[in-house]
Amino acid sequence: IDRTEELGINMLFIVGGDGTHAAAGKLDEEAERRGLKMVVAGIPKTIDNDIKLMDRTFGFETAVQEGVRAIKVAKVEAKSAANCVGVVKLMGRHSGFL
Repeated sequence: IDRTEELGINMLFIVGGDGTHAAAGKLDEEAERRGLKMVVAGIPKTIDNDIKLMDRTFGFETAVQEGVRAIKVAKVEAKSAANCVGVVKLMGRHSGFL
């Protein structure tokens, strides 16, 4: 907040997921506590799709598309040989979000 005040920044855009937006909330609270006229705007982008009050985030759609592609490729590989198994590991903070 000190640096934003020094630079005369009165609008801050935050792009990220749940943790990023939690930090943005703290920045907004501090700016308000200091009486600064600054807007902190959050833009949701996460593969976890775990931001409250958001149905979907644009990082989530991309992650799902890539996950589907990986699963299809693993299926083709697993079918190509006898007794073969395809394993796909998808990332995300919590099981079930992706």
